[in-house]
Amino acid sequence: MRPPREDTEPWYKQFWPWFLISLPLTVVIASMVTINLAITSNDGLVSDDYYKEGLGIHRNADSAANAKRLGVAGALGYDGETGALTLVLDKPLADAPGLLSLSVTHPTRPDGDTVGQLTAVDKGRYAGRIEPLAPANWKLSLQPEDGSWRVDGRLGVPGDGSTRLE
Repeated sequence: MRPPREDTEPWYKQFWPWFLISLPLTVVIASMVTINLAITSNDGLVSDDYYKEGLGIHRNADSAANAKRLGVAGALGYDGETGALTLVLDKPLADAPGLLSLSVTHPTRPDGDTVGQLTAVDKGRYAGRIEPLAPANWKLSLQPEDGSWRVDGRLGVPGDGSTRLE
């Protein structure tokens, strides 16, 4: 009968102790990376004032319904190089406002949002200018200064530079 085999190498030179240590060590490192990301990254989709935004849903629904009742709709043209905007309403409004506000909202980054002013050129036509937009599927919201109605649309950049606001 032979005597049992004895390892003459120290433990730190063998494979299995390092393999068993690496498993929990990997989890600890992944946890630290996850905690670091959670602390340092900005969650741009969450609003700071979500309660007031929730209360404003009714006001927004009323202004959209008012636009539909008035028959406000039109075609918006956008020049990606200069940022020029042109709006042609389907039918001119009886008491057409001289100034319209166009909110351009980025789908995920609030620092990309912008507001442009469109001034009346003639009956049913408006023109204005904003900074050129980065590539995205932008949300558009058009309303007069008093906020009595609102029409919405989407503008894909890059694209043909035109969209419907209804």
